[in-house]
Amino acid sequence: MADTTTSALQSYSIVAATLAAGFNLSTSLVTIPVLLQSPVGQLASQWQTMFNRGITPVVSLAMTSAVGFMTLAYRVHTASQRLSSGTDVSTRNLYIGAAVATFGLAPYTQILMGGTNSELARRAALQSAQAGTYELVQRWGTFNLWRGVMLLVGAVVGTWATAR
Repeated sequence: MADTTTSALQSYSIVAATLAAGFNLSTSLVTIPVLLQSPVGQLASQWQTMFNRGITPVVSLAMTSAVGFMTLAYRVHTASQRLSSGTDVSTRNLYIGAAVATFGLAPYTQILMGGTNSELARRAALQSAQAGTYELVQRWGTFNLWRGVMLLVGAVVGTWATAR
């Protein structure tokens, strides 16, 4: 599997997943603590600005990485069949695992973070100080941290599959 297309896809998928993970992790570890120093009346609005700026690059990187990892799993499977050497099940399964971890960003966000996202967006639209906003932003930061870990796991598993 050393052809140029495969090598480019491996590189892109690993780098994209790593960038998405880094973006999420740095948001939770660096940006959220700074936001939490803001006055409560500005906090939801600042969170909304951060969220709006981050959603497109992170989702794009994660989803294209997932597609890349699934394509690599398919290529491993079909290359093994063409060569009649049997499927390299471990490598294929590692790429599938990497794809699941990176694609998992979408359902994780909708299922676990959807309510928090909606409430923070509602508060940002109101532009007023409301009790509990700090706690919501802290909760969002924790959920986002674990989302970053999930993306990093995808990048590591994809790297492991590539290195085999």
